[in-house]
Amino acid sequence: MFLDCFIKHENHSHYDKIYATKGEIRMNETSRRILDHFQVRKTKKQKEEFRKYIIHELNQYGYCPSIQHKGINNNIIIGNIEKAKIFCTAHYDTQAVLPFPNLIVPNNLFGLILSQLAIIICILILIFFMNIVLIQLFVWIGLFKNIELNIASSISWLIIMIWMLFGKANKHTANDNTSGIITIIESAIKLPKDLRDEVCFVLFDNEELGLLGSSAFAKEYKEYVKNKLIINFDCVSDGNDIFFFPTKQIKNDQSKHEIIINAFASTDYIRVHINKGFGFYPSDNFNFKYAYGVCSLKKGLFYYLDRIHTSRDIIFNEENIELLSDGVCKLIKTTHTSR
Repeated sequence: MFLDCFIKHENHSHYDKIYATKGEIRMNETSRRILDHFQVRKTKKQKEEFRKYIIHELNQYGYCPSIQHKGINNNIIIGNIEKAKIFCTAHYDTQAVLPFPNLIVPNNLFGLILSQLAIIICILILIFFMNIVLIQLFVWIGLFKNIELNIASSISWLIIMIWMLFGKANKHTANDNTSGIITIIESAIKLPKDLRDEVCFVLFDNEELGLLGSSAFAKEYKEYVKNKLIINFDCVSDGNDIFFFPTKQIKNDQSKHEIIINAFASTDYIRVHINKGFGFYPSDNFNFKYAYGVCSLKKGLFYYLDRIHTSRDIIFNEENIELLSDGVCKLIKTTHTSR
């Protein structure tokens, strides 16, 4: 495959559940249940069941989550928006399973262009074979005697777009974005009660439809978030290199970068980076001025992210979640004591 040149292959004998751990790491039972029973959050009913579960579970820990209903978006708000100094976020909606491989190279322009070119080639190959099928079908049923290629291509493209938005739900979403959700839940549960007013946790709806949930949140609560730091966790469990992608407003803010590096300290197994050069990681962090987009990457020819939106999205490294949730708690404590 054309994509093979970018990545190192990892062979697994099965694709059920792969939870990578090193040492004695134990997630909270709430998080474990999300990973085991709530990986599909695509339909209205699936999302509603997930929201009810989150609210019920966090009530047991003294939180009173609320729902921001805005159009088709239902964001879960955990904490006090008015008092919070930091917002930690992740999206909870999931995508349809893609009929072709997926690859993102977010911090190398040449690699990004090549990876997107590879995906475009996959789509064009798919459209080519769909055109053959459509032309034969229309000729066979007598709808058109000579259907034009551009008509068939348009229909094929429309089918692919509809499938990507409304197709069969991907059953495997360990990395995208069950990992981000569990990072938020673990952080919220670990955080001491006397520090809870310092942070607001938000789980966004409809990121996969174009960052709609975070856009609705940013507009309605713009007075509360406009000067606040937002840390968005999206795809953080597959890869040993965790990158913080700053928005342009804080790209050269070394004081913020130092605070992040001190809170989210690297280990022998996991390396934490502030992305300082080219960076393009389009997630909910895009809707905020002072924000970091956080993801875990793997090292090949470039740092890359793969598997997401496919049936191979099954890698869940609990060490990543522990490092990030512990880092959130340390960051909140640092913010509190520095006032």
